[in-house]
Amino acid sequence: MATSTTVSFPLPSSRRRLRWRGERIQRLLARDRTLGYLFLFPAILVIVGLVAYPFASAIVMTFQAKTAGTPGRFIGLDNYRELLQSEQFLRTVVNTVVYTAVGVGVKFLLGLSMALVLNQERFCNNLFRSFLLIPWAIPTVMSALNWRWMFDDASGLINNILVRLNLIDETISWLSNPHLAMFSVIVVVVWQGTPFFTMSFLAGLQAIPKELYEAAEIDGASVLQQFSHITLPRLRPIFITAVMLSAILTSAGIQFVLILTNGGPADRTMIFPVLAYNLALGGAQRLGMGAAVSLIFFPILVVFIVFLTRRMLREKGE
Repeated sequence: MATSTTVSFPLPSSRRRLRWRGERIQRLLARDRTLGYLFLFPAILVIVGLVAYPFASAIVMTFQAKTAGTPGRFIGLDNYRELLQSEQFLRTVVNTVVYTAVGVGVKFLLGLSMALVLNQERFCNNLFRSFLLIPWAIPTVMSALNWRWMFDDASGLINNILVRLNLIDETISWLSNPHLAMFSVIVVVVWQGTPFFTMSFLAGLQAIPKELYEAAEIDGASVLQQFSHITLPRLRPIFITAVMLSAILTSAGIQFVLILTNGGPADRTMIFPVLAYNLALGGAQRLGMGAAVSLIFFPILVVFIVFLTRRMLREKGE
């Protein structure tokens, strides 16, 4: 016996009601979209005014022979050719790589060691953690000026202590000696930047469940095995983020080198930001050349950031 199926259609009033609701939803979405653009407009204005326009102006300036207070003259790629043929620029590239790699590497090792020590339950641990933040909290210019006094040949604190302890007979020219200047600047950078690594790694260590270490200890794992199979894998994303941020801040920072040595002696501590500053705002006042130095340095940072970001995302995907 065949069964009959009854299909009911909405009444005309129901159709009008559904159409009215659909139109109302579309109007609300359009209004929300417009409101979103209005809220987004100030941010776009700030980005265009403070980032995009200055960056585009700097690119244009690199193709000009321009000094302060005078109109620029188009010279094509001459600024880039002069830079790539300059011995000072090639030395700056090497100095920047050494300065950044050694500084970040030492900060990483010291920060990890100090984090492992502070992660243990000890007396006055919170007090030690508070003292640890002092180098990072002091303004950079003030720190650089204090270290410049400490490294001073005649009245510096370091030389006075070494002389009183009979460790040296003559004062050491820490900042004017070509063989010691880079070492001295890196010491200051490490002193100021190590707390960032320590606190980042300490936060990661405290987020690791204690049960993992207890289970590993029950299974007979040694301290080194626990560190290799529990601590390091869970700190790896923090390692990548901390190294990326520190490398950017170290290579782009200008205060320490500018105040301590100004790139000297004989360009032994010259790095990209200081070279760009001296060319653009120093005695030469070559704004186009200074902008070219910054623009050459910019892609290096971009490649570094993209590489570490992709590595970090790959680690999270695993």
